[in-house]
Amino acid sequence: MQLKTNRDGLTLALALAITAPSEDKARDALALAEEFAAVCTAADIRKAKRDAIRHVKNDTWQGAQP
Repeated sequence: MQLKTNRDGLTLALALAITAPSEDKARDALALAEEFAAVCTAADIRKAKRDAIRHVKNDTWQGAQP
């Protein structure tokens, strides 16, 4: 996933947090998500949450591959 906007970064960070292999990695991803969220609008945050969940459910995001 190429990041073009802060919302893209937030979406990716949330997806990483959801799929993190450990609590430590999830915390790291959430910290990154908080940084992106700080510069996003409320509408962008809602859309990023929705998109992250959808991408993880449908396995359509380009996260780290093993």
